Amino acid sequence: MGELPGWAGQLLPTAGTLDPQARAELLWTAAVTSVEVGDDPAALSASQRLEPLLDQVGDPFLRALCQLALAWSAAIGGDLDGALREASASLAGLRGQDEPFWTASAGFTVGSVETAVGHYDDALGHLTEVRDLAQRSGNPWLAAMSRVGLGTLALVRGRLEEARALLDEALGLSLAAHSTRSVTLCLAALARWALVAGDPERAALVAGAAEGLRRRAGLRTWPMLRQGEADLVAQVRQALGASRFDQVFATGTRLTQQEAVAAVGTGAAPAPR
Repeated sequence: MGELPGWAGQLLPTAGTLDPQARAELLWTAAVTSVEVGDDPAALSASQRLEPLLDQVGDPFLRALCQLALAWSAAIGGDLDGALREASASLAGLRGQDEPFWTASAGFTVGSVETAVGHYDDALGHLTEVRDLAQRSGNPWLAAMSRVGLGTLALVRGRLEEARALLDEALGLSLAAHSTRSVTLCLAALARWALVAGDPERAALVAGAAEGLRRRAGLRTWPMLRQGEADLVAQVRQALGASRFDQVFATGTRLTQQEAVAAVGTGAAPAPR
């Protein structure tokens, strides 16, 4: 994954020689790979060049994907309203195109932003749609993502038992899919669960584990989720005190994936059969 932005970057100087659709494909690739590895300046630069091309993209599938990339880039600067607007447009464009992966990705983005801004009923509808798409397509990664979103939503609505069941299921699915990205999303959500459940020490350890696994994989938290994770870290730090938090969080960053799953505590689901 870390090599992809460089490959796209080698081609970017030729973008002006390409027709609008090919140029949009190249800039989309540069934007989304930069988002994935956390290179914010590169993601923003590619998105700024991509946005003026939207009206020239005749392919509705590519246009919808470009809008999703713009949603992720908007979230980098904290513009959640803009992110929601672009992601909603992307989701509307992808529905009916028989493309469950990207439709679900757009739906997860919409639902996650709606959760972050407090539109819980809307978020429930979109995240349920993602779960249904995952079930129909048989994709374990999408299934895990839908349950991370639904579990986080249940948690912010104060439904701890429901949240834990969904997040444990998401973790099992993530392990079965061998996806570091979704495992770390589960761990971050379970760290939030631990804090709400009154165990800030476990929250610090598990949050640290999520961060350590991401760093070693060359990933970074998705833009629309960063503020939520930053708020979690601040709350756990306040609960434990800065010195103790730093110690436990640092210990967490050194955990292996197996150790991180064990640190989650009783109730973590095994990979499904």
